[in-house]
Amino acid sequence: MSEPRLKPDGWSRFYIPEVHDVHPGMEASLEGLLALLPPAARDRAALLVVPNWQGREPLERDGALVARLRAHRGEKVLHGWTHSLGPEFWNWLVYGHDNRSEFARLGGDQALDRLRKGRATLVETLGAAPRWFCAPRWQQAPAVAAALGRVGIAHHQTARGLMLDGEFVPCPALNFDEGERRLKAALAGLTRRPATARLLRTQTPFRLALHPADAVRPAIRAEIETLLRRLDDDGWRPLGLGEAAARWKRTRASAAPGKAGPP
Repeated sequence: MSEPRLKPDGWSRFYIPEVHDVHPGMEASLEGLLALLPPAARDRAALLVVPNWQGREPLERDGALVARLRAHRGEKVLHGWTHSLGPEFWNWLVYGHDNRSEFARLGGDQALDRLRKGRATLVETLGAAPRWFCAPRWQQAPAVAAALGRVGIAHHQTARGLMLDGEFVPCPALNFDEGERRLKAALAGLTRRPATARLLRTQTPFRLALHPADAVRPAIRAEIETLLRRLDDDGWRPLGLGEAAARWKRTRASAAPGKAGPP
């Protein structure tokens, strides 16, 4: 397929594949999610790793997963510490599980403690420090940004875009996982489909956020497969996080000075 024509600003018609909630015991799910992607996207996919899933599944105990992550060429993103703030009635009612917005309400010291432990785990197991952070559910308390700087992580993700060295980069996340409750999932689908159509119509770059359950839910799997075929037919390209960041910097360097919008 020929190189797609880009909008004048160069920020157009690509997507960043991501696999979220990577944790021990999900090797099969990881391979299933990567298999959903076209070949050019698989090695580029960012893997969002939870170092101590639910506070009871430390990454270092799963040697097979660690080896798979080490072999993967795409970015390994720190995705919280446990991905949980513990049981909570409203989250159980709406989503069918615990409160998974781990970094939504943390103070500076709490955030720093979890970030230090998460970063140390990825360094010890994967052999490299993470360059990116993504708060579980993209919900990040104000104190977290300063804590990220203290542990040496310069970039993080929000629901609407990327924070690249403190600069907001427009690149929204397209998410298919809304928990275990059918009503919540159905309502989310009603808003996701027009949002997806708008991204395609405007050729807006986005992050394709896949979660472990997406590959085993037939309707969601079919929706993702249909979208990926459409992207391929229309000439969209998958880019890794690093490739997208480099493209943004080139775009900004060649454009007139200006400010991007808020996260």
